[in-house]
Amino acid sequence: SRLTVRLVSIFVFLILISTSIVYAYSIHFLHRGINSWFDVQVEEALHNALELSRTALGIRIRTLLRQTRMMSDVLGSVPNSEFNSQLRDLTALSGAIDYSVWTMTGDLVTSSIQTPNIILPDKPSPAVFRQLNNNEDYINLEPDETDRLQLRAAVLIPQQEQHGTAQTMLFVSFPVNEQLSHLSKTVESAYTTYRELNYLRTPLINVFTLTLSLIVFLTVLASLGYALWLARRIVKPLQELAQGTQSVASGNYDTQLTMSHNDEIGFLVNSFNKMTHRLTQARDSTRQSHHLLEQQTRYLSAVLGTLSSGVITLGKHELLKTANVASSEILGVDMPSRINTTFDTLRQHPQLTQFLDCIAAHIESPHRWQQQIERNHDNQQQILICRGTPLPQQAGWVIVFDDITKLIQAQREAAWGEVARRLAHEIKNPLTPIQLSAERLQHKYEPLLPPDNMPKFKKLTQTIIQQVDAMKDMVNDFSDYARRPQLNLSRQSLWHCIKDVLTLYQGNEQHEITLLTPQSEDVILSIDSNRFRQVLHNLIKNAIEASEEAGTAVKITLDYHLLSPKNEQLQIRIKDHGPGIPDNMLRVLFEPYVTSKAKGTGLGLAIVKKIIDEHQGKIWIQRPEDGGTCVILQLPMEKTSV
Repeated sequence: SRLTVRLVSIFVFLILISTSIVYAYSIHFLHRGINSWFDVQVEEALHNALELSRTALGIRIRTLLRQTRMMSDVLGSVPNSEFNSQLRDLTALSGAIDYSVWTMTGDLVTSSIQTPNIILPDKPSPAVFRQLNNNEDYINLEPDETDRLQLRAAVLIPQQEQHGTAQTMLFVSFPVNEQLSHLSKTVESAYTTYRELNYLRTPLINVFTLTLSLIVFLTVLASLGYALWLARRIVKPLQELAQGTQSVASGNYDTQLTMSHNDEIGFLVNSFNKMTHRLTQARDSTRQSHHLLEQQTRYLSAVLGTLSSGVITLGKHELLKTANVASSEILGVDMPSRINTTFDTLRQHPQLTQFLDCIAAHIESPHRWQQQIERNHDNQQQILICRGTPLPQQAGWVIVFDDITKLIQAQREAAWGEVARRLAHEIKNPLTPIQLSAERLQHKYEPLLPPDNMPKFKKLTQTIIQQVDAMKDMVNDFSDYARRPQLNLSRQSLWHCIKDVLTLYQGNEQHEITLLTPQSEDVILSIDSNRFRQVLHNLIKNAIEASEEAGTAVKITLDYHLLSPKNEQLQIRIKDHGPGIPDNMLRVLFEPYVTSKAKGTGLGLAIVKKIIDEHQGKIWIQRPEDGGTCVILQLPMEKTSV
């Protein structure tokens, strides 16, 4: 991890700084110490001591060499008979330990050896003979068989006649003082060792430097490994804590860390474990509360879904929070899809403007309210009873509303039905005697009157009879509107039903009535054929009368088609080209005793609507852009057949 790298980097930096300082001073002291071994004064003292020992030895050598020469001179002058005795005497006087006389060809003439167990002396080396052949005396410091140093000198013996012609040499060995020998060896050994060390000074410095560097390198590696181990040990709890934090951030509140230390990090881990435990408890509590809330919400949704009343709730900031299915059915707008929409945005919807404008006047008040609202819905008047209740702490409003249009219409129809029934009963009873009396007057007094008064009398009685017939027709309309006969439903061909009604109007050439839908698109409806023909006849008759009153040509078209993809609804359109219907009459045109014609009773469209309602259908009126009036019937389909 990055924290491990940072800690290791810090440790390595500190290690390198301290190691570099120690290494630099160590190298300095190493060079200084080794160089101090080879001090100039020490070297000069050793050299002087060596020279002193060599000088002393040289003096000794020269002295012995002179003695040897003197011995050879003496031996050269003595006769052969005295040669050996004289040689022994001279040897004893000179202090030699042994002697020998050799010819130059390497033959032994005579010798004397004091070393035990040695009979014959060793033959001198060829170097001795070469040096003597060069007329040079030989003297050298050589070890004996016991590794003791001896001075061996060789000189030529002067030739005498009595000695013969062979050239001889004297080879004498002198002892060396043991103390002098020891001191000479010690000085020479020390000087030799010093010279060797001086020669090896630079390699020795390099070897020590390399060794120190290797030790420092291994120390740095060991420190680096320890620093890495220590950093990982320090960082591991922090990494576990970071991973635990990420796990908690991702929603896993059950994370628990192992506390391996009792220091500050251990305290932090313990605090983290306590925090996650509390978070787990809070999460479980929240889940339980959320579960209960979901249960309450589902319960409330189920209750609201079964209500026939529309229910909506507005939040604190006038946001739509709740809307049940009934609210969509009543208002004709998908309200659940507009959840969290502001009140002002909802008011911009054309089908909600009238409804919400009436509500807007009340939601600013903290009191309950109730209002009856009238609005246009699907080109028909809709009456809503709306109640509003404020939520506690000014959290919003609960608004409940019902569509009482059918209730109001039923009440009106019941009232008008009762009025029509009573009017029919009260009016119909005296109409028959009045008509009979007028006919009897006409039959009895018509022959008795003068010819001049006959036409006037006949006109008066005929007027009474005609008005009585008109009142009977109106009473019959009252009766039709007041009664609720049982429908005689049967499966009928819509195309043939329309054609049967249109046949009644084919005799008048001035009336152009056309069915636009071909017979190939015929459908079968479950209807009361007589009542349905009455509806078509009434609507066509109204269209003809409206066109004739306006003085326009009678031109009526009929068509029908299936609406939904599943063919569940059928729509029939009856359109004329008359003067149309005023705006103020569109909403109330299907109410009783409302008419735009001069001679109308106002019950025709009311009866038509009543018949359509009995067939579970709808009826409304539109004003086409090209003028006239279009009456639209919408009926449910049980089964279609083409």
